[in-house]
Amino acid sequence: MRKTPTTHPARSHEDVALMLTEARNRERLRCAGVISARLDALARLIATEHLDWSDAAELLRQEATHIDNQAQELH
Repeated sequence: MRKTPTTHPARSHEDVALMLTEARNRERLRCAGVISARLDALARLIATEHLDWSDAAELLRQEATHIDNQAQELH
């Protein structure tokens, strides 16, 4: 029995570029939502714990380091 090759509909370069742009935009929106939620959680922690400016700054530095480390793991 002979297998017939599966053909995929041809897509133009413009179609592929548009799909990639849309996927990138969806990923950017997802990342923005995650970071926004994390910043909101840090702000609530700072407010509820009544952290002084140096402790709040250190908390933000730690979060920045955490985000940098996650980004480096992806590359």
